[in-house]
Amino acid sequence: MAQSEMDSIHHRKVFVTSGMGWGFALGETSDLLQAKFSNSLGLDISLADRCYFVYPSIDFLTFRYNQQVHDPDYPYDLDRGRSNFYILNLAGGIRKQLDKLNIYAFGGPGVGVVVEPRAAVSAAASKVTIETSVHITPTLRGGVGADYKIGGFFLFVEMGWLHNFRHIQQRPVNVLSTYGGLKTDVTKLKDNVARVMGL
Repeated sequence: MAQSEMDSIHHRKVFVTSGMGWGFALGETSDLLQAKFSNSLGLDISLADRCYFVYPSIDFLTFRYNQQVHDPDYPYDLDRGRSNFYILNLAGGIRKQLDKLNIYAFGGPGVGVVVEPRAAVSAAASKVTIETSVHITPTLRGGVGADYKIGGFFLFVEMGWLHNFRHIQQRPVNVLSTYGGLKTDVTKLKDNVARVMGL
């Protein structure tokens, strides 16, 4: 019975994942983007074979932004601004269960919206306005993590690598993300919704 209970920990389950952490720009981009507090939200959806799962998620990455390349549309470069990345990830993964501890790896494509700040200066009004430049980019994300069951939820820690295929300020974008948080079992809610809709 104990083994059967452990086998069902992730079997055909749906979990909402909520994480908090940081994203660290790597390589040439580290002088442009500096880590600030970030978070993530997603779904851990187990498949019929409990070793595999689908992992759609959204990363809300925030960085301090120090402009390195002059934008001819603006007279001044911006220092100590803020840039936001909104990344929709569509990943699949594999997990290994060790009693109440699970270790897993995941990877897949995605799409991101990158927001860059710019300083618009009005000398006549003696005013500086922060404007934004918005870009869409395909992405690729992979990572590893571990979670531990406590009651009806899991505590998890996760480390991932994100690559944007569009450069920012003439620099390649690679981000190391680290998150910790909770995975909450919403399987019953999913089943109730399916029952109401007649699925």
